[in-house]
Amino acid sequence: MVETRAQHRRRVTSQAWNRVESGRGAFRDILSRLSVRSIRSAKMVNKYWRGSVRENYFATMQLAQSRKKPLYIACPRVDNAMNLSLLKPGDFNFRHHATVDPPGRSADHHMHMIASFNGLVCCINQLSDEHEEDYQIWICNPSTEETLLLPQGRTSSWTQPSIGVAYGPDISEYKIFRIFSDGERNTGGDLLVECEVYSSSTGAWRSIGSVPHLPMSVYYSPHRSGHVFVGGKIYWLVSFEDPEPGLILYVDMDERFGVMELPQFPSEPLDEDRITICTYLINLGGSLSLVVLHGYYFDIWVWEEASWVLEDRAYLPDMDYELVLFLTSSEKEILCVTDSHLWTYHFNTRKWKKSGPFTWFTNPAMFLFTESILPCNGGVKLLGR
Repeated sequence: MVETRAQHRRRVTSQAWNRVESGRGAFRDILSRLSVRSIRSAKMVNKYWRGSVRENYFATMQLAQSRKKPLYIACPRVDNAMNLSLLKPGDFNFRHHATVDPPGRSADHHMHMIASFNGLVCCINQLSDEHEEDYQIWICNPSTEETLLLPQGRTSSWTQPSIGVAYGPDISEYKIFRIFSDGERNTGGDLLVECEVYSSSTGAWRSIGSVPHLPMSVYYSPHRSGHVFVGGKIYWLVSFEDPEPGLILYVDMDERFGVMELPQFPSEPLDEDRITICTYLINLGGSLSLVVLHGYYFDIWVWEEASWVLEDRAYLPDMDYELVLFLTSSEKEILCVTDSHLWTYHFNTRKWKKSGPFTWFTNPAMFLFTESILPCNGGVKLLGR
């Protein structure tokens, strides 16, 4: 039988794909460069493709490719459902990515995004009106639309719990630290503060004892869970100087807590030149850093060799009395979210860039983000685990 042109094209294409698939490493490398949505579609082609993208090794490859082009994931405003957008660093074009509204959440209250890691985001949701000082904790993968509600921890009384997220060294490992009080007080009348930790490897909470301090609420944040994870440790602000030096609480992956002081000024500055309530912890190139906003300028302090170093002092642009509602950073810039604008400070040029106005920033949250195929339970569903 004579082969038609269409049959010839199909045969040649099939042979070409067979050669690609036979080179397993090259085949997985090609797939790892696709978007997560394309990878999810590729799983439906055949059993071989589905098996290739379910392996732990492939998840590592895909995440490594995604990290080469980090993005910001943004929740510009709290609403009944959490609408997430992606932005490229240096670009202010919001691109809708996912709507997160998992079944089983407390629908009468808004979800707040508090951390992003390895393509997953951690969100908190007030439990109920009767438990206004406690939260549901969710792990979500916006790219795969998977969500996981963590088991409820012990009841927190008299104060909102503070949540912190740690992850690594393996991509499938993360820990959630939950600092809370059961309402008991010491002889001095202060609340006794405890901590429990959730591990992706066990899927359960475990008490790890008392904690020296309860983290403070961050400026204009509706919760106590503002934190940063740098160099294997979670850091929370505890207090500003009044009258003693301000404090930072930290915990490492081995669940050891410690306390460090905020930077101290060598002279007697004016009040507006001290640590202000507009103070933020950030990850600056892998180093713990502190951004302090003053009236007309800002400071960047970096923790180096067990001491604070003033890395930069630069002017603040005229923001027309707008409030800074959120602050985060990438490798090359600091991103400030005000009432209606986005402002980025570029380290190389030491200049600000403004975008907007926008009319929809309400309790915004933005974090660096890399798409991944990791499941919300930390990788237990991946083959090879």
